Amino acid sequence: MTAGQGCPRFPHIHADLVTFVAEDDIWLAPVAGGRAWRLTADRVRVYSPCFSPDGSRIAWAAQRDGAREVWVTPTEGGPARRLSHWGDPDTAVLGWTAAGEAPAGRMSRTLTWAHALPLDGGPARELP
Repeated sequence: MTAGQGCPRFPHIHADLVTFVAEDDIWLAPVAGGRAWRLTADRVRVYSPCFSPDGSRIAWAAQRDGAREVWVTPTEGGPARRLSHWGDPDTAVLGWTAAGEAPAGRMSRTLTWAHALPLDGGPARELP
């Protein structure tokens, strides 16, 4: 385990739940305290989990298949679905749109692009 790997990182709160990263996986826990449970078990670097506006899904970036991509899964658990196929090591989840799409960014040394990723697997839409 690397330094800081077991410490909760990237917390995001929705209603009475908090999601965070620890031990290279995504966890959920009651905001009021209590036992946390592991949502993913990939043991790969994950970044910035973020609840959907209705709290039914969590999107995050992970190096699951090599380069960092955007993934989504139901809050109740289940298989994760890959939403991006950019192969960009700087891909990041930026939150959610009002329409329920997962906005994600790709970065270079001088530019950043934001895209809305539809949950149905449709093509990404570049945001202004």
